[in-house]
Amino acid sequence: MSPFSRFALVVLCSSFGACRDAAQPAAFAAAETSAASAPNAAPAAPAPARKGSSAGVYGLTGAHTRLVWVQGDGTDPYAAGSNLVLMGLDTDDGKGERVIIGEKGSYLKPLLITGGKRILYSSHGKDPADLRVFLVNWDGSGKRELTKGFGLAVWIETANNRDWVYVGTDNTPKSAFDFHTVTRFPVDEPAAKQLVWNKTLVSGDTFQVSGDGRTAGGLFPWPKAGMASLPNGDLRILGEGCWTAFRDAGSGLFWFFDGSHRNVNIIDQTTNRRWMVPLNKAPGFDNPEVYHPRWANHPRFVAISGPYNRGGPNQVRSGGTQAEIYLGRFSGDYSRVEAWGRVTENGAGDSYPDVWVDRTASPYPVEIARSTAAEKKPDRAPAKSPVVVEARLATVGTIPTPRSIAPYRNALVVSVYDVVKVVEGDYRTPRILVAQWAIRDARVLDEARQRTVGAVSRLTLERYDAHPELEGERVISGSNLPDLPLYYDVARR
Repeated sequence: MSPFSRFALVVLCSSFGACRDAAQPAAFAAAETSAASAPNAAPAAPAPARKGSSAGVYGLTGAHTRLVWVQGDGTDPYAAGSNLVLMGLDTDDGKGERVIIGEKGSYLKPLLITGGKRILYSSHGKDPADLRVFLVNWDGSGKRELTKGFGLAVWIETANNRDWVYVGTDNTPKSAFDFHTVTRFPVDEPAAKQLVWNKTLVSGDTFQVSGDGRTAGGLFPWPKAGMASLPNGDLRILGEGCWTAFRDAGSGLFWFFDGSHRNVNIIDQTTNRRWMVPLNKAPGFDNPEVYHPRWANHPRFVAISGPYNRGGPNQVRSGGTQAEIYLGRFSGDYSRVEAWGRVTENGAGDSYPDVWVDRTASPYPVEIARSTAAEKKPDRAPAKSPVVVEARLATVGTIPTPRSIAPYRNALVVSVYDVVKVVEGDYRTPRILVAQWAIRDARVLDEARQRTVGAVSRLTLERYDAHPELEGERVISGSNLPDLPLYYDVARR
């Protein structure tokens, strides 16, 4: 396999502090993460009349908002190639979607800084492991290379309003998006590097840093999702998945994307409660896969790309020009996405969004709203609700190839069964959704090939969400399935 092919497989979901010397950096003082803080916000000026997606986005956030993303022809949903451009939208300039850098090339993980006025992005050369970080102004001017490596995260030191970038280095051609070393430096002082982390590998998507700069959420490496104390402190693994994120919402909130590429699992650092939030419920979506989930600098907002619904053994890999950028707003308790807005509408494939919102102007509070009952409620796993049924296979799930799910080595497929008889337990719906193993250790199972429509079998099942060990496993599920709870075939694990 060529280095580029390896790179493309790693990008599939290989989810892309300072030295302890005498002078502990002041940059670990209180700060705000990601794009920018209010002091750097764009100067107030009369905004042109908003229309189209600019009006929709502004209506969603209630404040000046900028988004940046990568655009291709729909054949490169992981942005692994070099036939891409950098795009943006500003709710307040009346221009709608626009090209920021139109020169075709490699653009990975764009990150907004300086109140949305500048963009950091990474790019690879002919060797996929040859990664470099670039800086460009919002209007596309002033492009320059900052350093070798991959831009993992940005952070603001509020004491002096400096933008910092966290960079992953010491990767290899075999594993281009796993980094042995993470350093950071002020964006405008690239020589002032400080060591942040080198205790484990860190994967590229996604690494985010708390407001005080002392905690990072990330993959250490994929699929191990967790939180690390910086610099080079304790590491707490919280689950398995991809596309991790960490934000301050009055409490540290950490998420990781599940193996179905539809939901995030959120963990409250203060209470240790965890819950699942679907990210594939935008208007017009019919249970598709989505990708590139990105927590905005204002934690009430999340961006995704999707829908990925063209069929095949791997929905995201199918790409397509129907993949657009959407922006969602979490409810005050972060238990659901309460509203969605469509950012793009074009004939291209859009991916890798980042979002800056003027937090001081947005009417939506950042801090998580908690009820007393919710805080006292113990964090219990969902009931397994075991049930034994005799069921007839109605719709068999598509079995992917081991290559199509790489770098995953295991996969479950979801099939629809008609319930013939409930032998044990309580189940009262005529149909049932069942996740069953199809690939183990990069090999398609014989029993998966032998499942045929119309065949009746006895199944021992438990609720899928009662098995946290499955959170990071790849789940292949069609878009047009009935809206029913998912069960896991425990007899064939």
